[in-house]
Amino acid sequence: MKFFIFCFLFSTSCFAQNKTRQNMLDSLNLVRQSDKGIFNLYIKKPEVEIIVGAFRNRETSTQGFEPFNFTYHIYLPFQFDLNYVNLKAKDKLLKINSTFIVHHSKYGNYAIGLGSRFSFLVFKKAYLSYQIGLVWCEPVKKNTNDGINYMGFSLHHEFSFSYNLSKHFKLSANVIHISNGNIFKEVKNIQDVIGLGVAYVF
Repeated sequence: MKFFIFCFLFSTSCFAQNKTRQNMLDSLNLVRQSDKGIFNLYIKKPEVEIIVGAFRNRETSTQGFEPFNFTYHIYLPFQFDLNYVNLKAKDKLLKINSTFIVHHSKYGNYAIGLGSRFSFLVFKKAYLSYQIGLVWCEPVKKNTNDGINYMGFSLHHEFSFSYNLSKHFKLSANVIHISNGNIFKEVKNIQDVIGLGVAYVF
C-alpha cells in the first residue's frame, strides 16, 4: 500500500511538472506567434526596369564619369520571399529574384546575361538590393575607354536602393560594376556605373 501511494504521488508530481513546462512553452510560442515567418515561392507579374547613368573605365578612372550608359532588367516570372505568416499584406522582408540583364554604353559595347537579386526591406516600401550576374561582354566599338574592351564572360555586380511609388512604378538609385572577378583573367573588362532607374510592374 505504501509503495502504491509512493508511485501515485511520484507520478502525479512528474506529470504536473511536465504540464507546467508545456504550458510555459505554449505561452512563449503564443507570444512569438506574430513574429512567425514563412518562405514562399510565387509566380511574379512581369516587371521591366531601365537604368540610365554615367560610366567610367576603372583602369583609367582619372577621366571621371561620362554619360551615357543603359542597363535593362527583365524579371523572370518567379519570386522566392520571406513574409509574416499572419500578415500577408505587409512588405516582404526578403525577396529573391532572377533577372535577364542587358547593359551597354553609348558606344554600343554591351554585356548580356542573367543575375540573381537579393532585396532586403529597409523601411516601408523601400528595399536595399544586391544583384550578382554572369554576363557575356562584346566590344562593338573598340578603343572607346568605356571599360568593355574584351569579348568573353564577366561578373556583373549591382547595388540598388529602391522605393515603390505605387503598385506599378518603382524608382531606384544604382551602383553597377563589371569586372572579371579574378575568375575570367583573360577578359579585362572593368567598368563602373552610377545611375537612376525606373521599373514598371504590369
